[in-house]
Amino acid sequence: MVVRRIIAVLTLALGLTLGLLTALGPFSSVQAAPGDLFVRPDGSGTACSQASPCALQTALARASDGDTLYLAGGTYTGTGAAVITVTKSITLYGGWNGASSGPVVRNPNAYPTTIDGEGARRGVVVGSNITVTLEGFTITNGVDAFRGAGLYARDAHLTLRHVVVYSNVIDVYDTPDTYAYGSGAMVEGGTVVVEASTFRANSAWAQRASFGGGLAISRTVAATVTGALFQDNDAWQASGLYFLGDPGGRPPLTLRESTFVGNGRGNSPGRAWGGYAGAMEVAYARAHLEGNTIRDSRASNDDGALAIFSSNVLLARNVIIGNQCGRTSALYLHNTAPFTVTNNIIAGNRSTISALPDTPAVRVGGGSGRFLHNTIARNDSDYGVRVEGGAGVWLTNTILVSHTVGISVTAGSTATLEGTLWGSGAWANGADWGGAGTILTGTVNIWGHPAFVDPGGGNYHLGPGSAAIDAGVDAGVTADIDGDPRPIGAGYDIGADEATVWQSIYLPLVLRND
Repeated sequence: MVVRRIIAVLTLALGLTLGLLTALGPFSSVQAAPGDLFVRPDGSGTACSQASPCALQTALARASDGDTLYLAGGTYTGTGAAVITVTKSITLYGGWNGASSGPVVRNPNAYPTTIDGEGARRGVVVGSNITVTLEGFTITNGVDAFRGAGLYARDAHLTLRHVVVYSNVIDVYDTPDTYAYGSGAMVEGGTVVVEASTFRANSAWAQRASFGGGLAISRTVAATVTGALFQDNDAWQASGLYFLGDPGGRPPLTLRESTFVGNGRGNSPGRAWGGYAGAMEVAYARAHLEGNTIRDSRASNDDGALAIFSSNVLLARNVIIGNQCGRTSALYLHNTAPFTVTNNIIAGNRSTISALPDTPAVRVGGGSGRFLHNTIARNDSDYGVRVEGGAGVWLTNTILVSHTVGISVTAGSTATLEGTLWGSGAWANGADWGGAGTILTGTVNIWGHPAFVDPGGGNYHLGPGSAAIDAGVDAGVTADIDGDPRPIGAGYDIGADEATVWQSIYLPLVLRND
């Protein structure tokens, strides 16, 4: 048996001391440079120097393109339409320690810097045709009647890094014929890069529809979101993140290593809750979504936790687990082509409206694409996968277990399968396939136990004795959901995980007397 990972367990007679390194967020220490402006909540005068910081609005008025503003820890409020209105290409750093001399030290965890709209105005507005970086801030209590209550940017080149966008609200439900977009933040046009930032408990609610409780991005040239957290946001459509591209150009959207949890559940301070696409919706994009986790979101109607419309899509190494939706419980692909869905776990999701017919965990409506090495398991829906609307799909090395029907294909649609684990015993489907469409099941079909490590705890990796081990075919996929190599051992494992063999090594304690 091939050993992939070795876990060394050190047994020490006199105890074991562990050194733990904790990432506390951005920290830097630099020398002040010409063009640097310094701000304190109680700042005064016009010097805006490290020795004599000024007020925020003074520094914004003095700033020129290329300048850097350092904001000391504390809470900043304002008057008018927004606390901060940026009209120049500048960088704003929060978390300055406020020292009057010496290196400029920033640590937003030790010196939190808050932009507070006080329930009366937006937090930040970024003007057009400028390049702006915001780093190390909390933006909270912003309000607006339409879009971007916490932050609004249009036709800018915007970078958000280590920013917390929290408890911002749009609520125009009592105003007839209204829409709302991006209560936490909205970016229209331009470009946007989001890194290591949090969008939490933001609420967008309007009479006609609301989109993107945490973040809405519309018609940008390019958008990249990395290492973000979307938690407890609410909107009628796409409670966490909403991306609307361009039908003609399909701009790129990259979303990596981000987490969506608890969106659409009415946990934000406004009265919004999820109706469609509980965590995220993407339309008219070239979307690359990799290494993300979507869990515990809610949409009362349809479109699942993740909905993608009319786009080119790569979905890789994502976990979509424990979500609830009225109809499609997990993943909805509509007129999406081409798409490639590789090394994903889609498990434990639930369709909540039993009166609705044809409830799947994964719905492919129109379009065409490939599913490679996916684990689709124990979703409380009529079907694990539903193929309809003339779609053509290929599913290779799929674990498709514990559903009423594993896969259903409607008339005029086609599904071609190879290397499928259908389950047995408690993991068997009620029926493995059905529908009036064309289903080609291929030459490798396995009926056996998947032997997941801890499905009750959400761990759908393969354990010892899984029928999926070495049972698949070569689909051209060289790594699994964790980035571990494929294959290991005699063949390719079916599903998102390439099975792990664990081994403990006990090392003797050697003591030396000095």
